[in-house]
Amino acid sequence: MKKILGMMLSLALVAVPLKSVAEPILQRIERTGTIRAGAWKDTKPFGYVNEKGEWVGYSIDIMRVIQSQVETALDKPIKLELVEVDTQNFLDHVRDRKVDISCGPTSFTWNRERYIDFSISYFVTGTQVLVKKGVTIDSVEELKTKRIGVEANTTNEAVLKTLAPDLQVIVVNSRSDGFAKLQQGVIDGYAGDGILLEALKNSAPNPEEWDIIPNDELVHLEAYACVLPQDDSHWRDLVNYSILRVIQGYIIEDPEFSKMFAGWFGEQGVSPYPEAILQDYFQGILDSKERIPTTAF
Repeated sequence: MKKILGMMLSLALVAVPLKSVAEPILQRIERTGTIRAGAWKDTKPFGYVNEKGEWVGYSIDIMRVIQSQVETALDKPIKLELVEVDTQNFLDHVRDRKVDISCGPTSFTWNRERYIDFSISYFVTGTQVLVKKGVTIDSVEELKTKRIGVEANTTNEAVLKTLAPDLQVIVVNSRSDGFAKLQQGVIDGYAGDGILLEALKNSAPNPEEWDIIPNDELVHLEAYACVLPQDDSHWRDLVNYSILRVIQGYIIEDPEFSKMFAGWFGEQGVSPYPEAILQDYFQGILDSKERIPTTAF
């Protein structure tokens, strides 16, 4: 009987599939020569396709800095393969390791952290509302009287529902869809991250007809970070080092990174953004980390 039980146990152990161990990301990149990176096409100035058909944006630049750092670490040329993702699928792409990284307008949440890992933050913004010029929303009670459009499964949607549970929320498919519905009068306001609303407004043929409110504060801070597959500390360390290099370069006014930020967020940039906010935010991140040697610049 003991022999039979032992045989049955052995067969049972053989029948149970062992959990596969994922190949370390840097090892896979070295083997294939390619970084698979998730990028957005509708998130100007973070990721979008320009009039030349080129994929550009601040997040794209961040990933190119990471690409360069990987090339240095592995001592070989590495290709950056951009894979289109959106609000609805980017977490699945990272969790399922269809991509090695995704950098976009992605905010940290504890719920997301259950499935993926975050890098250090590389930008800060907050929830605001794009409205027709002259429209005011001075209180939560007044907000409840408005039809507010927002993308589903975003932190903006969560913020609105927390702020005003009985708010008239109308789900839109994308930022362009939200702006179209606002122009058509289907909604009274479109809620999103302030920096993205600013870019949306500036891309309109009549930007002076639109306002972003509240104009002097953010309803809720949104710290953007890159999204990475879970439990790969070597890859996360390299990504964090690369991002910190960008942040430190901006603070010390390194020409390469000063030009990058001026092009995207300067007064004449794609989407002007208060320099003081970025400097204060980045200085806080920099103060919490060991400085990168200036020889790296």
